[in-house]
Amino acid sequence: MSSSSSSPTMEQEGLNNEQSKPSFQVSGTSTSTQVVSNINPTTKSSLLNTPTSVAVSHAVKMNKWSLLPMELLNLIEESLELYHDKVRLRCICSSWQSCLLKMPNHKQHQLPWLLLPHSVGTSCAFFDSLEKKVHKVELPEAGEKVFKGSAYGWVVVAEKSGAIFLLNPLTRNKIKLPPRSKFPDVRKYRADKVGNEYLIWVYSAVLAPGQYQSHDATHVLNYLLRKVILSSSPTSMDFVAVALYGEYGHLAYCKLGDKKWSLIDNKFPTCDDIIFHEGQLYALKCNGQLMVCDIDSCPKPIVTEVAPAYPRIQGGDMYLAGSSSGLMMVRRCIHVDRCSISNEEIYTRKTLSFMIFKLDTSGRNWYQVQSLGDDVLFLGLNSSLAISSHDYPVFKRNCIYFTDVNYNFGLKGTERPFDEGVFCLDEKKIEPLPTYSSDLNEVWPAPIWVTPNPY
Repeated sequence: MSSSSSSPTMEQEGLNNEQSKPSFQVSGTSTSTQVVSNINPTTKSSLLNTPTSVAVSHAVKMNKWSLLPMELLNLIEESLELYHDKVRLRCICSSWQSCLLKMPNHKQHQLPWLLLPHSVGTSCAFFDSLEKKVHKVELPEAGEKVFKGSAYGWVVVAEKSGAIFLLNPLTRNKIKLPPRSKFPDVRKYRADKVGNEYLIWVYSAVLAPGQYQSHDATHVLNYLLRKVILSSSPTSMDFVAVALYGEYGHLAYCKLGDKKWSLIDNKFPTCDDIIFHEGQLYALKCNGQLMVCDIDSCPKPIVTEVAPAYPRIQGGDMYLAGSSSGLMMVRRCIHVDRCSISNEEIYTRKTLSFMIFKLDTSGRNWYQVQSLGDDVLFLGLNSSLAISSHDYPVFKRNCIYFTDVNYNFGLKGTERPFDEGVFCLDEKKIEPLPTYSSDLNEVWPAPIWVTPNPY
């Protein structure tokens, strides 16, 4: 989808102001300052001795970076060696983003950063594992900062009002999706009924076919929308958003221009994770059964089994991850405990270990493996990501970098740590994620993996 296109329910809101947008800061330094400081010294010297130096001086004095001559902008871009500096360059103002060539398919394009929502104010931050730096981002568009997914450099943001939208943290562009009130399970939404806004159909394996229940907006926001994934970058015309929602994990989707979410599957056993892999949508049931979903079939989506249930899967969270070697099923083994906070009983979760299974496409079944080899997995609310440690030596091979999945909303302000870390399959132990904050109350809700992308 181009930046000028819009629809009643899926609308992209760009930054139309051509002024510099120094909202992306590195340790307190503006984007433009950081980019200029990283230009090759020889190139920087030659730039200052060109006839365009007067125009450069004028642009800087006027604080209108869009006035910088295109010739000079291209020279600056060519002189930047680091991929992240090229990303920052495109974030300085919207005209630069449109004038400069699209980012090349560089390996670092897939390098994940941690997006850290700040519990107070409108700011967030990125933790860059490669440079070991925290980049502050003013992001008022993130609202309550309840993230429900990330892919292709965009995060899925949900709000108590029921609004759902995609947000690019670098450009601050937004694309609206149909709201939570337009999901298949919602019978009524009454914004004026505070504390009782939703009347939701709860599918039940026991009380078939189910029953209606009233829920408040906070509960629906926190617990009845688990995850949203994308088929491609939302700037393309044919992208699809797929949601894992409801108490038991059902599937719905929307396309560009849709006013509501359409049902894919609500049959038991229900789903634990979803992923787009090689152009196809896969869904993983809680018992290990793998399904492929054809949402383009008429008159309704067709869901077909790819691999049967795995007999020894019991409990924990399940994930799907795609790598160069195919699809993987990952079981996150957790310990659930109860604690009392302000006379309220709260369930807490702690990850103990992980189990890895690969898909045997010839036999159409799962088999367990003890190692990822040189691969590294990133799991959480993001669309699961696998990279090679050969490309990114900063990440340890044969490890799983995992984040909390926001099930412990009642723990806000208690200084209890998030359920996050690095699970090393070689040593069978969990190490802490690289330190990004010394104040446990500063970051809330839990961080999410994002691959920065200025488009």
